[in-house]
Amino acid sequence: MIAVMPALVMQTWLTAEDATTPDAVVTAVATAAAYVPPYPSVFDMVFPLTMLLILGLVVPAALLGINTILSRIAHGTRNTNPAKHEPYESGLPSVIGTAGERFDVKFYLIAMLFLAFDIEVAFLYPWAIHFNQGGWEMVAFLAVFLVLLEVGYLYLFKKGAFDWDK
Repeated sequence: MIAVMPALVMQTWLTAEDATTPDAVVTAVATAAAYVPPYPSVFDMVFPLTMLLILGLVVPAALLGINTILSRIAHGTRNTNPAKHEPYESGLPSVIGTAGERFDVKFYLIAMLFLAFDIEVAFLYPWAIHFNQGGWEMVAFLAVFLVLLEVGYLYLFKKGAFDWDK
């Protein structure tokens, strides 16, 4: 509809007597090219989303298909080695023991250290958002927070909590 509209506008604005002067033709063509409908058509709204959906489905499917075909050409048939079907957890080649077996304390220590020092990021995001509103007071709050965090790091380092081989 949009491609047809400039031609209709040009026919309306350009009458037979105006077509004799080159300036009138140029003005009519420029006016017709600048015509923008008052609202987009349904096609104009749906087409970009449809193309995005199609590309979002076709491109990954094509890449997976190409990968499968090229890997079959390069490696031949699939490797059916029985070792590929054995469970492999936490760096151990096979699961030994029962599900009720107790873990070493160092696994819990590592998890707690990760949680404790990962939460610092949750406190830094609000600080970054409100930094412009607080000025030097916000810098002072950040300095106090980071000093307390560093004290915690130094305490854990002194106690040997970061020595993973213990």
